[in-house]
Formats: sequence, C-alpha cells, structure tokens
Amino acid sequence: MQNVILSLLMNGLMAALLVATLVYCRRLNTRIKILQDSRSELARIVREFDESTERASQNIAEIHEAAYRISENIQHKIDKANYLADDLEYMIEKGQKIAGKVDMPPRKPAAATTKPADKPARPVASRPAAFIVPDDEMELPPGVAPATEPSGTRSRSRAEQDIMSALGAKPKA
Repeated sequence: MQNVILSLLMNGLMAALLVATLVYCRRLNTRIKILQDSRSELARIVREFDESTERASQNIAEIHEAAYRISENIQHKIDKANYLADDLEYMIEKGQKIAGKVDMPPRKPAAATTKPADKPARPVASRPAAFIVPDDEMELPPGVAPATEPSGTRSRSRAEQDIMSALGAKPKA
C-alpha cells in the first residue's frame, strides 16, 4: 500500500506540475500575443515615421528651393536698387555741375518789371507769379523749339529759365 500511496502522491505532484505548466503557458501565450500586437503596432509606427521623414525631406527641399528663388529675387532687386542709386548719384552730380554753371543772382519778380502792352506774362496756376517770365524774354539755342500753350504764349518758370540758360539760351534784349 505504501507503493500505491507513493504512486498516487507522485501522480498528484505530476498533475500539479502539469497544471502549473498549463497556467504558465497560458500567461506566456497572452504575453506573446501582446508582443505580436505591439510588434505590428511598432511596425506601423515605424512605417508612419518613415513616411513622415520622407515628407519632411521633400518639404525641406521645397523650402530650400523657395529660399533660393527668393534670394535670387532679392539679389536682383538689390542689383536694380544699386543701379538706380548709381544712376541717381550720377544725375545729382550732373545737376550740381549744371547748378554751378547756372549760379545767377536772383531775378526780380515778373510783376515788378514793366512789360509791353501787346504781350503780357500769363501766370500758370501751379506756379507763383514771382517765377514767371514771358517767352519773348528768353532766346532759345538753335534747334530748340519753344513750348507753347494753345493760346500761343507761355511763361517760363525760374527753373526752366535756369535750365535754358545752362543749355546755352540767352535772354532776349
């Protein structure tokens, strides 16, 4: 009988170990399923990360290209501005040279001078009367036609007189 009890005890121990193994296998199976699900989710995350990285690379390339175009455009505008600044500087120099040639004493206002009764000075609305001189007082250089208004007479401003004298025109006597 002792053998039977020992045999039963051994079979019971074996059954308990088998039950423990089954429980452990069940837990292990659950963890493996979680790991596989995580693995597929990890693969999905890696795939999305790869796609995001690809899009970011394309966007960076597009931004780089846009920045290059913008910098070219800005450089073109800077070059144009430099050209215009040089041109303006040249024109200022020329204007100063002409102004140096034109340096004349200020003229008396046109209203204070006596004019012939047949050709009075006609002031232009936007110019003060002090700067108006009749056309017949200015002699034009050869090849320069007088600018006339529809009525046939036109007064010159002081600036026009200065320019005409710088071009070689002489006041009529």
